[in-house]
Amino acid sequence: MSFKSIKKMLEIRILRVFMTVLHIFPIKQNRIILNSYTGTQYSCNPKYITEAILKRFPDKYEIIWTFKEPDKFQFLEEKGIKVVKYASIKRFYYEATAKVSINNIGSYSWQPIRKGQQHVNTWHSALDLNNCALMESANDKIMKKTIFMNAKETSLFLSANRFFTEFCIPKEFGYNGKILEYGLPRNDDYINGNAEKIKKEVRKKLNIAEDAVVVMYAPTWRYGKAKDAPKIDLELLNRAMQKRFGQNYLILFRAHHFAGNISVEKLEHVKNMTEYPSIQELIMATNILITDYSSVMWDAALMGEYVLLFAPDLEKYSKERGLYIPINEWCFPVSLNNKDLAAEIEKVDLEKGIEISKKHLEKFGNLETGRAAEEFCNWLEAIE
Repeated sequence: MSFKSIKKMLEIRILRVFMTVLHIFPIKQNRIILNSYTGTQYSCNPKYITEAILKRFPDKYEIIWTFKEPDKFQFLEEKGIKVVKYASIKRFYYEATAKVSINNIGSYSWQPIRKGQQHVNTWHSALDLNNCALMESANDKIMKKTIFMNAKETSLFLSANRFFTEFCIPKEFGYNGKILEYGLPRNDDYINGNAEKIKKEVRKKLNIAEDAVVVMYAPTWRYGKAKDAPKIDLELLNRAMQKRFGQNYLILFRAHHFAGNISVEKLEHVKNMTEYPSIQELIMATNILITDYSSVMWDAALMGEYVLLFAPDLEKYSKERGLYIPINEWCFPVSLNNKDLAAEIEKVDLEKGIEISKKHLEKFGNLETGRAAEEFCNWLEAIE
Protein backbone atom coordinates (compact mmCIF):
# COMPACT_ATOMS: atom_id res chain seq x y z
CA MET A 1 0.00 0.00 0.00
CA SER A 2 1.40 3.38 -1.00
CA PHE A 3 1.67 6.48 1.17
CA LYS A 4 -0.65 8.20 -1.31
CA SER A 5 -3.37 5.58 -0.73
CA ILE A 6 -3.02 5.74 3.06
CA LYS A 7 -3.21 9.55 2.92
CA LYS A 8 -6.32 9.34 0.75
CA MET A 9 -8.08 6.98 3.17
CA LEU A 10 -7.21 9.24 6.10
CA GLU A 11 -8.68 12.23 4.25
CA ILE A 12 -11.84 10.25 3.48
CA ARG A 13 -12.27 9.26 7.13
CA ILE A 14 -11.87 12.87 8.30
CA LEU A 15 -14.29 14.13 5.65
CA ARG A 16 -16.87 11.51 6.62
CA VAL A 17 -16.82 12.77 10.20
CA PHE A 18 -17.13 16.37 9.03
CA MET A 19 -20.00 15.52 6.65
CA THR A 20 -21.82 13.68 9.45
CA VAL A 21 -21.58 16.81 11.61
CA LEU A 22 -23.21 18.77 8.76
CA HIS A 23 -26.22 16.45 8.99
CA ILE A 24 -27.50 18.74 11.73
CA PHE A 25 -28.78 20.88 8.87
CA PRO A 26 -31.99 19.66 7.22
CA ILE A 27 -32.14 18.32 3.68
CA LYS A 28 -33.47 20.87 1.23
CA GLN A 29 -35.96 18.91 -0.86
CA ASN A 30 -35.45 20.88 -4.10
CA ARG A 31 -31.63 21.06 -3.96
CA ILE A 32 -29.60 19.17 -6.59
CA ILE A 33 -25.79 19.33 -6.69
CA LEU A 34 -23.66 18.08 -9.58
CA ASN A 35 -20.11 17.85 -10.89
CA SER A 36 -18.34 16.28 -13.84
CA TYR A 37 -14.82 14.82 -13.88
CA THR A 38 -14.08 16.02 -10.31
CA GLY A 39 -15.09 19.60 -10.94
CA THR A 40 -13.12 20.24 -14.12
CA GLN A 41 -15.89 20.41 -16.74
CA TYR A 42 -19.51 21.24 -17.45
CA SER A 43 -20.02 18.10 -19.49
CA CYS A 44 -21.09 14.49 -19.86
CA ASN A 45 -24.22 13.02 -18.26
CA PRO A 46 -24.52 15.58 -15.43
CA LYS A 47 -24.65 18.38 -18.03
CA TYR A 48 -27.38 16.70 -20.08
CA ILE A 49 -29.36 15.88 -16.94
CA THR A 50 -29.10 19.51 -15.88
CA GLU A 51 -30.35 20.76 -19.26
CA ALA A 52 -33.29 18.34 -19.11
CA ILE A 53 -34.25 19.42 -15.57
CA LEU A 54 -34.11 23.12 -16.49
CA LYS A 55 -36.32 22.50 -19.49
CA ARG A 56 -38.88 20.25 -17.80
CA PHE A 57 -38.98 21.85 -14.34
CA PRO A 58 -38.19 25.55 -14.80
CA ASP A 59 -37.57 27.29 -11.44
CA LYS A 60 -38.52 24.17 -9.46
CA TYR A 61 -35.05 23.04 -8.36
CA GLU A 62 -32.05 24.78 -6.88
CA ILE A 63 -29.29 23.48 -9.14
CA ILE A 64 -25.69 23.77 -7.96
CA TRP A 65 -22.56 22.88 -9.92
CA THR A 66 -19.12 22.58 -8.31
CA PHE A 67 -15.91 23.48 -10.12
CA LYS A 68 -12.22 23.68 -9.25
CA GLU A 69 -12.08 26.95 -11.22
CA PRO A 70 -15.57 28.39 -10.75
CA ASP A 71 -14.72 31.72 -12.40
CA LYS A 72 -14.54 29.94 -15.77
CA PHE A 73 -18.14 28.77 -15.43
CA GLN A 74 -19.93 31.91 -14.28
CA PHE A 75 -21.88 31.86 -17.56
CA LEU A 76 -23.98 29.06 -16.06
CA GLU A 77 -25.54 31.51 -13.63
CA GLU A 78 -27.40 33.03 -16.58
CA LYS A 79 -29.25 29.72 -16.77
CA GLY A 80 -30.14 29.89 -13.09
CA ILE A 81 -27.37 27.49 -12.01
CA LYS A 82 -25.46 28.28 -8.82
CA VAL A 83 -21.68 27.85 -9.20
CA VAL A 84 -19.45 27.04 -6.19
CA LYS A 85 -15.85 26.02 -5.62
CA TYR A 86 -15.25 22.26 -5.69
CA ALA A 87 -13.21 21.95 -2.48
CA SER A 88 -14.94 24.45 -0.24
CA ILE A 89 -16.98 24.50 2.96
CA LYS A 90 -19.93 25.79 0.95
CA ARG A 91 -19.73 22.81 -1.39
CA PHE A 92 -19.63 20.36 1.55
CA TYR A 93 -22.65 22.07 3.10
CA TYR A 94 -24.60 21.81 -0.15
CA GLU A 95 -23.64 18.14 -0.52
CA ALA A 96 -24.80 17.39 3.03
CA THR A 97 -28.14 19.11 2.51
CA ALA A 98 -28.94 18.27 -1.13
CA LYS A 99 -31.82 15.94 -1.92
CA VAL A 100 -29.85 14.62 -4.92
CA SER A 101 -26.11 14.55 -5.65
CA ILE A 102 -24.99 13.60 -9.17
CA ASN A 103 -21.59 13.04 -10.74
CA ASN A 104 -19.98 10.91 -13.45
CA ILE A 105 -17.15 9.20 -11.55
CA GLY A 106 -18.78 7.97 -8.33
CA SER A 107 -16.64 9.53 -5.56
CA TYR A 108 -19.19 9.17 -2.74
CA SER A 109 -16.85 7.30 -0.38
CA TRP A 110 -16.44 10.43 1.77
CA GLN A 111 -20.17 11.22 1.84
CA PRO A 112 -22.35 9.21 4.24
CA ILE A 113 -25.77 9.11 2.59
CA ARG A 114 -28.65 10.39 4.70
CA LYS A 115 -32.15 9.00 4.88
CA GLY A 116 -34.08 10.76 2.13
CA GLN A 117 -30.99 11.54 0.05
CA GLN A 118 -30.05 10.17 -3.37
CA HIS A 119 -26.50 9.73 -4.67
CA VAL A 120 -26.41 9.13 -8.44
CA ASN A 121 -23.45 7.67 -10.32
CA THR A 122 -23.91 8.36 -14.04
CA TRP A 123 -20.43 6.99 -14.87
CA HIS A 124 -18.61 8.53 -17.84
CA SER A 125 -18.16 5.34 -19.83
CA ALA A 126 -21.01 3.54 -21.56
CA LEU A 127 -19.01 0.36 -22.07
CA ASP A 128 -15.96 -0.71 -20.07
CA LEU A 129 -14.06 -3.36 -22.02
CA ASN A 130 -10.80 -2.83 -20.14
CA ASN A 131 -10.21 -3.62 -16.46
CA CYS A 132 -11.55 -0.84 -14.29
CA ALA A 133 -11.99 -0.03 -10.60
CA LEU A 134 -12.18 -3.28 -8.55
CA MET A 135 -10.98 -5.27 -11.58
CA GLU A 136 -7.94 -3.05 -12.09
CA SER A 137 -4.73 -4.60 -10.75
CA ALA A 138 -3.08 -1.19 -10.36
CA ASN A 139 -5.60 -0.32 -7.64
CA ASP A 140 -4.33 -1.41 -4.22
CA LYS A 141 -6.38 -2.64 -1.23
CA ILE A 142 -7.11 0.85 0.05
CA MET A 143 -8.26 2.09 -3.35
CA LYS A 144 -10.56 -0.91 -3.69
CA LYS A 145 -11.90 -0.31 -0.18
CA THR A 146 -12.86 3.23 -1.20
CA ILE A 147 -14.70 1.80 -4.23
CA PHE A 148 -16.74 -0.48 -1.94
CA MET A 149 -17.41 2.50 0.31
CA ASN A 150 -18.57 4.45 -2.71
CA ALA A 151 -20.98 1.65 -3.69
CA LYS A 152 -22.48 1.67 -0.19
CA GLU A 153 -23.16 5.41 -0.44
CA THR A 154 -24.65 5.22 -3.97
CA SER A 155 -28.40 4.85 -4.52
CA LEU A 156 -28.70 4.92 -8.32
CA PHE A 157 -26.62 3.94 -11.37
CA LEU A 158 -27.31 4.58 -15.06
CA SER A 159 -26.63 1.95 -17.73
CA ALA A 160 -26.38 1.96 -21.52
CA ASN A 161 -26.20 -1.79 -22.19
CA ARG A 162 -26.70 -5.25 -20.68
CA PHE A 163 -22.95 -5.87 -20.42
CA PHE A 164 -22.54 -2.76 -18.26
CA THR A 165 -25.56 -3.70 -16.10
CA GLU A 166 -24.75 -7.37 -15.61
CA PHE A 167 -20.95 -7.30 -15.52
CA CYS A 168 -19.39 -3.85 -15.11
CA ILE A 169 -21.61 -2.40 -12.39
CA PRO A 170 -21.39 -5.35 -9.93
CA LYS A 171 -17.87 -6.51 -10.79
CA GLU A 172 -16.14 -3.14 -11.21
CA PHE A 173 -18.02 -1.07 -8.65
CA GLY A 174 -19.43 -3.61 -6.20
CA TYR A 175 -22.87 -2.04 -6.63
CA ASN A 176 -26.08 -4.06 -6.50
CA GLY A 177 -28.72 -1.37 -6.09
CA LYS A 178 -31.20 0.37 -8.37
CA ILE A 179 -30.23 0.90 -12.03
CA LEU A 180 -31.98 2.98 -14.69
CA GLU A 181 -31.60 1.08 -17.95
CA TYR A 182 -32.58 3.71 -20.51
CA GLY A 183 -29.11 4.61 -21.76
CA LEU A 184 -26.97 7.63 -20.94
CA PRO A 185 -28.39 11.18 -21.13
CA ARG A 186 -25.30 12.37 -23.02
CA ASN A 187 -26.11 9.85 -25.77
CA ASP A 188 -29.76 10.81 -26.29
CA ASP A 189 -29.06 13.17 -29.19
CA TYR A 190 -27.41 10.42 -31.21
CA ILE A 191 -30.73 8.67 -31.65
CA ASN A 192 -33.58 11.05 -30.79
CA GLY A 193 -33.59 12.94 -34.09
CA ASN A 194 -31.38 15.89 -33.05
CA ALA A 195 -28.06 14.58 -34.40
CA GLU A 196 -28.28 15.98 -37.93
CA LYS A 197 -29.13 19.48 -36.68
CA ILE A 198 -26.28 19.42 -34.16
CA LYS A 199 -23.89 18.05 -36.79
CA LYS A 200 -24.60 21.01 -39.08
CA GLU A 201 -24.21 23.50 -36.23
CA VAL A 202 -20.87 22.02 -35.10
CA ARG A 203 -19.46 21.82 -38.59
CA LYS A 204 -20.45 25.43 -39.21
CA LYS A 205 -18.83 26.51 -35.92
CA LEU A 206 -15.61 24.65 -36.82
CA ASN A 207 -15.70 25.81 -40.45
CA ILE A 208 -16.02 22.26 -41.81
CA ALA A 209 -17.80 21.75 -45.12
CA GLU A 210 -21.09 19.86 -44.81
CA ASP A 211 -19.97 17.27 -47.37
CA ALA A 212 -16.44 16.78 -46.03
CA VAL A 213 -15.46 13.36 -44.70
CA VAL A 214 -14.30 13.80 -41.10
CA VAL A 215 -12.19 11.26 -39.25
CA MET A 216 -11.54 11.70 -35.53
CA TYR A 217 -8.71 10.05 -33.63
CA ALA A 218 -9.69 9.73 -29.96
CA PRO A 219 -7.58 7.28 -27.90
CA THR A 220 -7.98 6.55 -24.21
CA TRP A 221 -5.35 7.32 -21.56
CA ARG A 222 -2.48 5.15 -20.30
CA TYR A 223 -0.87 4.92 -16.88
CA GLY A 224 2.19 6.68 -18.33
CA LYS A 225 -0.03 9.46 -19.73
CA ALA A 226 1.55 11.37 -22.66
CA LYS A 227 4.74 9.29 -22.44
CA ASP A 228 2.82 6.09 -23.22
CA ALA A 229 0.37 7.56 -25.72
CA PRO A 230 0.21 5.56 -28.97
CA LYS A 231 2.17 7.12 -31.83
CA ILE A 232 -0.19 7.67 -34.71
CA ASP A 233 1.43 8.74 -37.99
CA LEU A 234 -0.72 11.71 -39.02
CA GLU A 235 1.20 12.21 -42.27
CA LEU A 236 0.50 8.63 -43.32
CA LEU A 237 -3.12 8.96 -42.22
CA ASN A 238 -3.35 12.16 -44.26
CA ARG A 239 -2.12 10.39 -47.39
CA ALA A 240 -4.51 7.49 -46.85
CA MET A 241 -7.49 9.83 -46.41
CA GLN A 242 -6.52 11.78 -49.51
CA LYS A 243 -6.18 8.58 -51.53
CA ARG A 244 -9.60 7.37 -50.39
CA PHE A 245 -11.59 10.63 -50.32
CA GLY A 246 -9.67 13.21 -52.37
CA GLN A 247 -9.11 16.64 -50.84
CA ASN A 248 -12.50 17.04 -49.15
CA TYR A 249 -11.67 15.58 -45.74
CA LEU A 250 -10.49 16.59 -42.27
CA ILE A 251 -8.68 14.80 -39.42
CA LEU A 252 -9.63 15.72 -35.86
CA PHE A 253 -7.20 14.85 -33.05
CA ARG A 254 -8.83 14.43 -29.62
CA ALA A 255 -6.53 13.43 -26.75
CA HIS A 256 -8.06 12.08 -23.53
CA HIS A 257 -8.26 14.68 -20.76
CA PHE A 258 -6.28 12.36 -18.43
CA ALA A 259 -3.48 11.89 -20.97
CA GLY A 260 -1.54 15.07 -20.23
CA ASN A 261 -0.03 17.35 -22.86
CA ILE A 262 0.28 15.58 -26.20
CA SER A 263 1.83 17.55 -29.03
CA VAL A 264 0.10 17.40 -32.40
CA GLU A 265 1.87 18.00 -35.69
CA LYS A 266 0.73 21.11 -37.55
CA LEU A 267 -0.38 19.58 -40.81
CA GLU A 268 -2.89 20.54 -43.46
CA HIS A 269 -6.24 18.78 -42.92
CA VAL A 270 -5.48 18.23 -39.20
CA LYS A 271 -7.20 20.03 -36.30
CA ASN A 272 -6.43 19.54 -32.61
CA MET A 273 -9.79 19.29 -30.83
CA THR A 274 -8.50 18.23 -27.41
CA GLU A 275 -9.79 21.40 -25.75
CA TYR A 276 -13.20 21.30 -27.43
CA PRO A 277 -15.71 21.05 -24.54
CA SER A 278 -18.05 18.36 -25.94
CA ILE A 279 -16.87 15.09 -27.44
CA GLN A 280 -20.55 14.24 -28.07
CA GLU A 281 -20.76 17.14 -30.51
CA LEU A 282 -17.52 16.10 -32.20
CA ILE A 283 -18.82 12.57 -32.68
CA MET A 284 -21.95 13.91 -34.33
CA ALA A 285 -19.74 15.90 -36.73
CA THR A 286 -17.63 12.82 -37.56
CA ASN A 287 -17.93 10.08 -40.20
CA ILE A 288 -15.07 7.82 -39.11
CA LEU A 289 -13.78 7.21 -35.59
CA ILE A 290 -10.32 5.86 -34.85
CA THR A 291 -9.89 4.82 -31.22
CA ASP A 292 -8.35 1.98 -29.21
CA TYR A 293 -9.89 0.72 -25.95
CA SER A 294 -12.09 3.75 -25.28
CA SER A 295 -15.84 3.53 -24.77
CA VAL A 296 -16.15 6.37 -27.29
CA MET A 297 -16.54 3.52 -29.79
CA TRP A 298 -19.99 2.88 -28.27
CA ASP A 299 -21.01 6.49 -28.79
CA ALA A 300 -19.85 6.44 -32.42
CA ALA A 301 -21.65 3.14 -33.02
CA LEU A 302 -24.90 4.79 -31.93
CA MET A 303 -24.36 7.22 -34.80
CA GLY A 304 -23.70 4.35 -37.21
CA GLU A 305 -20.17 5.59 -37.87
CA TYR A 306 -17.31 3.61 -39.34
CA VAL A 307 -15.14 2.66 -36.36
CA LEU A 308 -11.50 1.55 -36.60
CA LEU A 309 -9.41 0.33 -33.66
CA PHE A 310 -5.75 1.38 -33.63
CA ALA A 311 -3.91 -0.56 -30.91
CA PRO A 312 -0.13 -0.60 -31.51
CA ASP A 313 0.43 -1.27 -27.79
CA LEU A 314 -2.13 -4.08 -27.52
CA GLU A 315 0.26 -6.59 -25.93
CA LYS A 316 1.55 -4.11 -23.33
CA TYR A 317 -1.89 -2.68 -22.60
CA SER A 318 -3.44 -6.12 -22.23
CA LYS A 319 -0.72 -7.09 -19.77
CA GLU A 320 -0.76 -3.87 -17.71
CA ARG A 321 -4.48 -3.01 -17.76
CA GLY A 322 -6.23 -6.09 -19.11
CA LEU A 323 -9.25 -6.58 -21.40
CA TYR A 324 -12.45 -8.45 -20.50
CA ILE A 325 -13.02 -9.63 -24.07
CA PRO A 326 -10.37 -10.02 -26.82
CA ILE A 327 -10.25 -6.91 -29.00
CA ASN A 328 -10.96 -8.84 -32.19
CA GLU A 329 -14.38 -9.74 -30.75
CA TRP A 330 -15.53 -6.13 -30.47
CA CYS A 331 -16.79 -6.22 -34.09
CA PHE A 332 -14.53 -3.45 -35.46
CA PRO A 333 -11.41 -3.76 -37.69
CA VAL A 334 -8.20 -3.76 -35.63
CA SER A 335 -4.84 -2.31 -36.74
CA LEU A 336 -1.65 -2.95 -34.77
CA ASN A 337 0.54 -0.48 -36.67
CA ASN A 338 0.26 2.69 -38.75
CA LYS A 339 0.73 0.91 -42.06
CA ASP A 340 -2.23 -1.40 -41.40
CA LEU A 341 -4.33 1.55 -40.24
CA ALA A 342 -3.66 3.38 -43.50
CA ALA A 343 -4.67 0.25 -45.43
CA GLU A 344 -7.93 0.08 -43.45
CA ILE A 345 -8.67 3.74 -44.21
CA GLU A 346 -8.30 3.03 -47.92
CA LYS A 347 -10.95 0.28 -47.60
CA VAL A 348 -13.52 2.39 -45.74
CA ASP A 349 -17.12 2.03 -46.92
CA LEU A 350 -19.21 4.42 -44.82
CA GLU A 351 -22.42 2.51 -45.49
CA LYS A 352 -20.81 -0.72 -44.29
CA GLY A 353 -19.88 1.08 -41.08
CA ILE A 354 -23.57 1.24 -40.17
CA GLU A 355 -23.82 -2.56 -40.30
CA ILE A 356 -20.65 -3.07 -38.26
CA SER A 357 -21.76 -0.58 -35.60
CA LYS A 358 -25.13 -2.30 -35.36
CA LYS A 359 -23.39 -5.63 -34.64
CA HIS A 360 -21.35 -3.99 -31.87
CA LEU A 361 -24.47 -2.55 -30.23
CA GLU A 362 -26.31 -5.86 -30.46
CA LYS A 363 -23.37 -7.86 -29.09
CA PHE A 364 -23.30 -5.90 -25.83
CA GLY A 365 -27.08 -5.55 -25.42
CA ASN A 366 -27.97 -2.00 -26.37
CA LEU A 367 -30.31 -0.26 -23.90
CA GLU A 368 -30.12 3.26 -25.35
CA THR A 369 -33.57 4.78 -25.88
CA GLY A 370 -32.88 8.40 -26.80
CA ARG A 371 -34.88 9.44 -23.75
CA ALA A 372 -32.48 8.68 -20.88
CA ALA A 373 -32.60 12.28 -19.61
CA GLU A 374 -36.41 12.22 -19.76
CA GLU A 375 -36.54 8.96 -17.79
CA PHE A 376 -34.17 10.43 -15.23
CA CYS A 377 -36.57 13.34 -14.81
CA ASN A 378 -39.39 10.82 -14.33
CA TRP A 379 -37.34 9.15 -11.59
CA LEU A 380 -36.62 12.54 -10.02
CA GLU A 381 -40.32 13.38 -9.94
CA ALA A 382 -41.17 9.98 -8.43
CA ILE A 383 -38.83 10.37 -5.43
CA GLU A 384 -40.51 13.55 -4.18
